[in-house]
Amino acid sequence: MKLIKLTILFLCLSVTYAFSQVHVKGSRFFDIAAGTVDGIDHNLKNDNSGFWVSLGTGRYNKFENSWRWNLDYLQKTYVFSPDGLNTGTIPVRHYSVQFGHGFKLIKSKRRVFYLNAIPQLLAGYESVNNNVSVAGNYHINNKNKFLIGGMVGIEIEIEHFTIQAKQRWLPKSSTKIFHTQLGIGYRFNR
Repeated sequence: MKLIKLTILFLCLSVTYAFSQVHVKGSRFFDIAAGTVDGIDHNLKNDNSGFWVSLGTGRYNKFENSWRWNLDYLQKTYVFSPDGLNTGTIPVRHYSVQFGHGFKLIKSKRRVFYLNAIPQLLAGYESVNNNVSVAGNYHINNKNKFLIGGMVGIEIEIEHFTIQAKQRWLPKSSTKIFHTQLGIGYRFNR
């Protein structure tokens, strides 16, 4: 039932914005996107499961490319079992701001399909185990810290829907340096 309601909502949004022009110089867009991190497991009790959510905006230039800003939230769960008997989970959260450029690689004649490359710079904060250094009877050595890094991605844009594949690089992360993100999104053009 929820799937039917979400499908109807997306169809209504598509019809509402179907007549807006896409990739016109000076026009703005707003994105909302979500997806998985390092796999497709959404059970937060399993190792390496994770998800991300992003809100973004941008402006197109005369070559149908765009400058972009994003606010991202990423959460991953790591399972630990030092003694082999008791297991626990450690949540790791990233809050980040990204700035970059979207380069048009391919577009259809009717401007319905675009393939974009997206390099971005990233700055954010990493929270390990909600800033608690003890999990059960065990001490966690990973610390919360500020992060800088980058992201490179490919985006398929069909009408107002986007399919995204991104590689996040965080050299100062205390848990994992690279994260692969897959997701879908919706773009509102003005």
